[in-house]
Order: sequence, then structure tokens, then C-alpha cells
Amino acid sequence: MIDFNDKRQVAKAIQYTNVNPNLTREGMLKHLETCMKYDFQAAMVAPCYIELAKDVLKGTGIQVASTLNFPIANDPLPMKIAALKEMIKTGVDQFDFPPNPGLLLGGEEKAYFEEMKQIVEVAHASGVVVKAMLEFGYITTPELKAKAAQLACEAGIDWVKQSSGWGVGGCPADVEDVKILKANIELPCRVKVSGKVNTLEKMKAMFEAGAELVGTSSGPAIVDGLVGDINAY
Repeated sequence: MIDFNDKRQVAKAIQYTNVNPNLTREGMLKHLETCMKYDFQAAMVAPCYIELAKDVLKGTGIQVASTLNFPIANDPLPMKIAALKEMIKTGVDQFDFPPNPGLLLGGEEKAYFEEMKQIVEVAHASGVVVKAMLEFGYITTPELKAKAAQLACEAGIDWVKQSSGWGVGGCPADVEDVKILKANIELPCRVKVSGKVNTLEKMKAMFEAGAELVGTSSGPAIVDGLVGDINAY
């Protein structure tokens, strides 16, 4: 558990996020400037800005994170692999992706697992960290949530997350969901949380439940002890 009275430790547990489709290059540069000002763990950016972020953040120790097949989740596996290879080529350090929830909901556990396993194999071969957004907005029963976490862990996923926080499958961060994730994984798999974590108090509650990393667009507000935009990610 981090020391929540230490702003540096708090910042180093935050992936500061802006993957909005209408973000301009100028807006991304401002986002990266903020990442450097606060020294966040990572800048979470859309795939089109990976190369720019790598260039701007070079030498800072701040990682470049991005998203794969987000937020729809149902591209076929070969398309996901092709996109992942392109992201790796442009220098991504880590990425979040939603495993296809329809597979798990339809009882196709083997296919759900295999998708994650193949993505992990490609990413880990290049030293890239993989985070699975399990989209509990779709997977709503405790039993299926537990199964999703178990399969992700078995597939070699580095971090499991209850939600992207976006769209129909996204949902706000919830202490009970974090507890389910934590109870159904084993190290080295760990818990990240996203979705309306916009205050230091909310972040602390999630960490007390078992999370160790947060993705949010309210990073500066959290570190400064303020309240982030309630309508934001």
C-alpha cells in the first residue's frame, strides 16, 4: 500500500489518461506536459499518439500506455494481433485491452482464454505489459466476474481491471469488484482500477480493497487533493 500523504507515491500509482477521439496534437502535447509535471507512472494515450508520446517522454521514466481494440472488443483475433504488432513497432510500453465479453457470456471460455493467451504471448515477446479491461458492465454476475479474472490470470495477463470506464461495457470503479478481482488472481497478476476515480479518497478506497494502479483523467486533481470532473473518465 502506498503512502497517500506522499504526493509522489500517489502520482506514481496513476496512469494519466486522455484517449478522447477529438484530442488534437496540441492537446496531446499539453497532456504529456502535465504527465511530466506530476511525474505520473504512465501517460495513457490513443494508439495514434504512441510515437509522439515516446519522443516527448524520452528520458523521463514515464511510460507510454495505450489501448487495443477499445472500446468495442470484438475485432477478430488476427486484427487485434496486427494492431498490437503496430503498437509495439511504434514503441508502446504497455496497453489495456478488452477481451471479447461475448465469448465469456456465451460459454466460450476456451476461446476467451485463448484470445488473451495469444495477445499476451505477442506482447511479452517484446517486453510489453498487458492489462485486461474485463468490462463488468457486461459481465454482471459475481461468478462470471470471478471466472473472467481467473482466466485472465491463467492466460498470463499482467494486470486485470474491472472496466475501461467507457461505453456500455464500462462502469464506475467499485470496491466489491476490486475485491472480486483480487480474490481470483495470483501474483504476478495485479489489479488496476478505472472509471470515475476522481478523488484521493476514492483512490484510497480502491487501493484498500486490493488495487495497486489507477487509470484516470483526474490525475492532477487526485494528487492535489481536489475533485475531478464527475463527467470525465
